[in-house]
Amino acid sequence: MNFVVALKAEASPIIERFKLARENGNSFPLYTNGHHRLVLSGVGKELSAKATRYLGNRFPLPNHPWLNLGIAGHGCLEPGTIFVANRILDEEGERPFYPTPIIRHDLESTALKTTCSPVSRYPEPIGYDMEASAFCSVASSFSVRELTQVIKIVSDNPDHPIDSFDRSSVHTLIENAIPAIIPLLDKMEEHARKITPSLELTARIEACLSTHPFSETQSHQVRKLVTHAHALSLPEKGTLAALTTAESAKQAIARLSESLAKHRKLS
Repeated sequence: MNFVVALKAEASPIIERFKLARENGNSFPLYTNGHHRLVLSGVGKELSAKATRYLGNRFPLPNHPWLNLGIAGHGCLEPGTIFVANRILDEEGERPFYPTPIIRHDLESTALKTTCSPVSRYPEPIGYDMEASAFCSVASSFSVRELTQVIKIVSDNPDHPIDSFDRSSVHTLIENAIPAIIPLLDKMEEHARKITPSLELTARIEACLSTHPFSETQSHQVRKLVTHAHALSLPEKGTLAALTTAESAKQAIARLSESLAKHRKLS
């Protein structure tokens, strides 16, 4: 499980619950226990995107669960309410992200809008934060949509505005929410185990990645294409041929994409 959390006060209950230990010498504060990993991003979309990308590259594990957890304002929900974001919007017009629900639960489910600055007014009956859209954009490049989730705990609303929010209560808000969140984390990890790539697929991906000096973005594209080819039962020889006969990484990806497109048409 990969956690991306903005502030130490929000992360402390998770660090305590899973007995995470600080790793030294990292670009962002990083806490691990061998099974769970948590990175502190800081506030805002830019830092959230950088921290999420850093964690994904630091632990390049395909299709692992990713969770953005923290506090958020809301247009109508009461402080202390836990909600699962069912639609992540962006104030600057980025494409909305729709996490796929993977478990039935009794928690609130609501839209969440990521803004560039703290919200003091609540124009819609939805949540407001400053990291989720950037987190989803990057985390979804490392995993599947149903394993990229956002859970927030309401800290402020129109009757309890952000200006009157007691920051010292953040730890308690998150700590009180953890028992209700654990079943969702367990379900995400169970789902991840079911879709973890086989050793055969992992070996095929590594062989394909060794054919060219792919960039980080191109590597993600290759992983997705090779996984798709494997799911379609295409022979590894054909997949490698599409890559090795290309003169560049860009051309290799284009040829593999064309190969898959032809197969889909024939199917």
